[in-house]
Amino acid sequence: MVFKAFIKNKQANKAIALFNEIENPDDVHMILLFNSCAQLKTKEALDLVKKMSKLIPKSFYSNPRLLTSLLHALMKCGDVAHAEALFYSSKEKVFPMYGAMMKGLNHLFFIIINSMQLRI
Repeated sequence: MVFKAFIKNKQANKAIALFNEIENPDDVHMILLFNSCAQLKTKEALDLVKKMSKLIPKSFYSNPRLLTSLLHALMKCGDVAHAEALFYSSKEKVFPMYGAMMKGLNHLFFIIINSMQLRI
């Protein structure tokens, strides 16, 4: 799949451009979009993640892979509050969802520690 090749080769912008050409994206396309946005870690990527998460059908929320990808993107883009709300509201939690949350919180912890060291 072309999407995966773009993501694997760190070309998330190309994957997002390709996503924008799809008229009716399915849950796999959404997962790949969220993975692309997580790679970018920008405000624009976060805005796209939030926009698309509001537009996806409710049935997609029963897909644990999609939820994990969405959590990962939210955490990587810095929206911990939204990620936590989604995580706690999820009825069926799978181990990768816990992993996405822990990785994101761990990353934020190191950012805080590094900023504290700069002030010393």
